Amino acid sequence: MIKIANELNYFPHSSAKALVQNRLGVLGVIMPRTSEFVFQNPFYSHILLGLSSIADHHQYQLMLSINNQVDVASLYYRRQVDGMIVIANRVNDQTLMKLYEDSIPVVAVPGFPPDSGICIPSVNSENTKSVYRCVDYLMGLGHCRIGFILGMPDSWYSIERLAAFQKAYADNGLEYDENLVKESDFSKKAGFRCMGELLDMPHPPTGVICMNDSITIGALHQIHSRKLRVPEDISVLAIGSSDMYELFNPPLTAIKTPVIEVGKTAANLLINIIEKKPLSEKNVVIDADLIIRESTGAPPRRKAA
Repeated sequence: MIKIANELNYFPHSSAKALVQNRLGVLGVIMPRTSEFVFQNPFYSHILLGLSSIADHHQYQLMLSINNQVDVASLYYRRQVDGMIVIANRVNDQTLMKLYEDSIPVVAVPGFPPDSGICIPSVNSENTKSVYRCVDYLMGLGHCRIGFILGMPDSWYSIERLAAFQKAYADNGLEYDENLVKESDFSKKAGFRCMGELLDMPHPPTGVICMNDSITIGALHQIHSRKLRVPEDISVLAIGSSDMYELFNPPLTAIKTPVIEVGKTAANLLINIIEKKPLSEKNVVIDADLIIRESTGAPPRRKAA
């Protein structure tokens, strides 16, 4: 029968197939950011690469919803998707909580704090150990004043990474200066602005950690516009998914977040929920690596000595 169907170029009608299988074969991907931001940020392209590889393998399609102001639950109720993956959710995302309360299959990236009591399935990269290791590494080089350009304060990425940053200061017996931490909207423009604010301080940091790829590019542009050298004048450490960091001049020390793997895991998790398969793990955390390159070194005062 399959051979005959192939010879006749026959493909089952999607509606009939959905009726038989009781599913459409479509995963909704919700990205509550502007199109410009999404398509310029490697995080989203990498996560889509991971999502699409698993979706293709299981014969699902992806439906993207970018900066959609309508009720995303309607995508499910109108039978346009079988379930949804919400990317870069906020910890106070009422829409996401409502999806879960209405028993709509949903997965959050990165999810919610473990003590929040929110049981929505989620996938996240490991942030606490990797950020702690970054601060510890920079302090080992002699840095005492380290800037940190975060994202939005209601992002679990920001909350988790800031806690690790503060703990590393405490464990190293150094005084934590909240003025060294800047909040942003994750954009290149914000990275440029925040880096400028750090450099304008009476006692600027000798090293800086940048929250994502876009912030890193903006921060580097600010540094270069002031004719400062990396790492001679300031060390730069990036957190991100870009494959280009090793091609920067100098190559950037970075936490390489496994965003493709996050996408793959989120797609697998949602498909298992849709198909009512048992979940071996409901809240998955994937390890991230610290890759040391040439953008970090001893602070200027140590070199002068």
